[in-house]
Amino acid sequence: MAFNDVNVDLTTAYITANEITLQVPRAVPKNVTNTITVTTPGGTAQTGYRLSIPALTTAGLSNEYAAPGQRVAVVGTNFDIYEVTPAKGKVLWNGAPLTITQSTADSVYFTVPASATPGATVKVVDANGKETAVPGRYKDNRNVLFGYDTNGSVWGSNAFISTGPTPAPVNGPYVRINQSIGAWTWTEFSAHNNIALPSDIVANLANYVLRFEVNTLKPFNTNAIRISIDGDVDAKNTYWWTPTSPVNTRGQWRTMTIPLSSFIKDPAALNKPMHEVHLVFIGDGVLDADISFDTFRVVPKD
Repeated sequence: MAFNDVNVDLTTAYITANEITLQVPRAVPKNVTNTITVTTPGGTAQTGYRLSIPALTTAGLSNEYAAPGQRVAVVGTNFDIYEVTPAKGKVLWNGAPLTITQSTADSVYFTVPASATPGATVKVVDANGKETAVPGRYKDNRNVLFGYDTNGSVWGSNAFISTGPTPAPVNGPYVRINQSIGAWTWTEFSAHNNIALPSDIVANLANYVLRFEVNTLKPFNTNAIRISIDGDVDAKNTYWWTPTSPVNTRGQWRTMTIPLSSFIKDPAALNKPMHEVHLVFIGDGVLDADISFDTFRVVPKD
């Protein structure tokens, strides 16, 4: 039995004289005929059937700031269907092929090359040779809001800034909030009003995202983080990160992406030369926090 030209494993199917119950194969046909074919010793029967094939998607790198030699993953969906595997797929790093070390339905793992430099782009290649770009750039340092190497954290101070060793730095100094945070207790960990951003954001807000690296040594499972860009840290131009399920990176640095259009509802407020940004814990629930952040940046979607 086959869907298009993809054979079905009938060992797990339930078959009666009038019906076959089976799982549709997770594979992309090379020859799309929009048919189901059943072959038995008595002959072959065929009928029309249009199979909806989900697209391969890529969301980004698991850690855009992974060091050369470290293992990193392209995160997305349906890598198994398109056979982005060690045997049949590959990763392109600035156009140069890299070996896939492991793959699952939602992750493709490889090693960051020793020659990696900031700004590199990544693509995945499936079994049919089709290339799919991965959003983001390696160690993207454009339009950094807070990097913690210079200009401090809260109004130029060194509050919360750490250089390690726990967790190990991902890109130099970072902020680590390692304390109990009470319900509705204002705990600001970064703020400044002298931040430059490209003027194109106002006209083309949908083309930009906020990215940063996060590392949790304890789950972020209550309270809330508010990220405000030329807003009021309440509603206007403010992203509320309230965990609906525990956020736990288990001591690993992970890259997070937030579309600016999801919370900048008054882009005209950004129509000025310098910008004010606040990062603050304030929300319901007592949080036993041990969470670190680095390299908040506003970058094109790419």
